Amino acid sequence: MNNEHHIMESEHHTMDDEHRIIESEHHIMDSEHHIIESEHHIIESEHHIMESEKHIKESEHHIMDNEHHIMDNEQHIMEGKHHIMDYEHHIMDNEQHIVDNTNHINDLEHHIMVKYPHTIVN
Repeated sequence: MNNEHHIMESEHHTMDDEHRIIESEHHIMDSEHHIIESEHHIIESEHHIMESEKHIKESEHHIMDNEHHIMDNEQHIMEGKHHIMDYEHHIMDNEQHIVDNTNHINDLEHHIMVKYPHTIVN
């Protein structure tokens, strides 16, 4: 009788142990599932990082292109200002020519009036 009691107790302990083993296996499976989910999140995060880096590089290229356009525009503005200065010099030269020609015409008219006093010059 005493022996049977020990056997029953032993079987009960064995069942408890088996139950704990099954619970542990469930915990292990849950942990493995969480690990797999974490790895998927890591992969997704790495993919997002790569996409962000790609967008950053594209933005940097756009910035460089824009900076080149700005430099080209500044160069064109400078060239335009030089053209304006050249045109202003041409205008000043032409105005001086007009003054010189007007003076020359006045001199000629005066010369004609002195030489031919009876001639009317308009």
